[in-house]
Amino acid sequence: MNKILTIFYLCFIINNLLGQNPWTLKDCISYAQQNNLVIKQGHLNLELSKENLFQSKMNLLPSINGGISDNTNYGRNIDPVTNEITIDRVRNNSFGLNSSITLFNGFQNLNTIKKNNYDYLASKYDSEKIANDISINIVTAYLQLLYSDDLVKSKKKKLEASEQQVTRISNMVEVGSLPKGDLLNAEAQKAQEDLQFVNAQNQRDIALLNLKQLLDIPISHPFEIVDPKLNIEQDLILINTIDIYSLAIQNLPDVKSAELRLKSSKLSLAISRGARSPRLSASASIGTAYSDASKRFSVLDTFISITPIYENYPFRDQFKDNVNQSISFNLTLPIFNNWQINSLIIQAQIGVANAKYNLQEAKNTLRKTIEQAYNDAVTAKKKYLASKKSKEFLNESFKYNEEKYNLQLVTSFEYNNAK
Repeated sequence: MNKILTIFYLCFIINNLLGQNPWTLKDCISYAQQNNLVIKQGHLNLELSKENLFQSKMNLLPSINGGISDNTNYGRNIDPVTNEITIDRVRNNSFGLNSSITLFNGFQNLNTIKKNNYDYLASKYDSEKIANDISINIVTAYLQLLYSDDLVKSKKKKLEASEQQVTRISNMVEVGSLPKGDLLNAEAQKAQEDLQFVNAQNQRDIALLNLKQLLDIPISHPFEIVDPKLNIEQDLILINTIDIYSLAIQNLPDVKSAELRLKSSKLSLAISRGARSPRLSASASIGTAYSDASKRFSVLDTFISITPIYENYPFRDQFKDNVNQSISFNLTLPIFNNWQINSLIIQAQIGVANAKYNLQEAKNTLRKTIEQAYNDAVTAKKKYLASKKSKEFLNESFKYNEEKYNLQLVTSFEYNNAK
């Protein structure tokens, strides 16, 4: 019961947090950085790369393993402790500890560490790129929602103006000042603008849904955004694309990740070539054994016959007396391995070439994006300045046409066109 109440309370708090205040663009981006599943998966990939790097460093250390066995043999067998043939049930135990280390393998281990380090750094930049892409998508959706909301307000004003005009013309038709045809034209115009208003509302609803889905917020939660008051400078000077590109190359993760992937692929090639080198390894072991069939010499019976007398061999004494130790070195010379090493080298060379193309593609994509954004900014600035002047003239023109229409000096078609 307490768990259910706790969950209900948390849901109530989250619901209040999501709906209590309008969201700014900064709020949306911060929320996505903390809650977006794609970003969280990027962090998990980063942790995997970090663990691979740690494991490659640990591979330089020797491995140590222990083993214990308990065997019971029936019938004719060879006791592994005494090396005697037995026909009875024999139980024996063995205990061992062994260790091995690679002394040289063509610097493959060292190159693997360097490669995994590059992969880890590249994963960090990949995680940053994912976060940047999500932020850009949120900014785009946020601006689209602002545009759609402004469009609804504009269509609403036009509809309200048409409703007022229909009311005025209806009154004039009733007193005979205007023909009924003008009223029909005004009502048709109002119906058309009513449709435009509904379409604008639908467009705004779709934009709101897109932004909520990017934030993983349920559609049922109340959600409003803040309309920022922008101060657009008319004399804004844009930096040229070459300077922007140079700055982006130094800071954006897109190209940095591709550069590190190229370095990683070169080390993969070095690792593949290292397989052609001799491999030197060392190993050491220590062990002991016990057998219940093992006996040890006690005394020589000289009074009856010249035969030795044996007694039981305790476990503790066997454990101490049967200790064996070994150390060995192993040198492997690769001569022919079904062309596998050469195939791996060729594949690594192809990987290096592909990484070079990916790096160049990342640079080209970044340059094209900057050039397109720069062109859009210049065009938007010109369009804004022109629209600002046009708005002032159109306002004056509409007021003038509205006065003329009220005096019946222009037709309803000319009035609607001006509006």
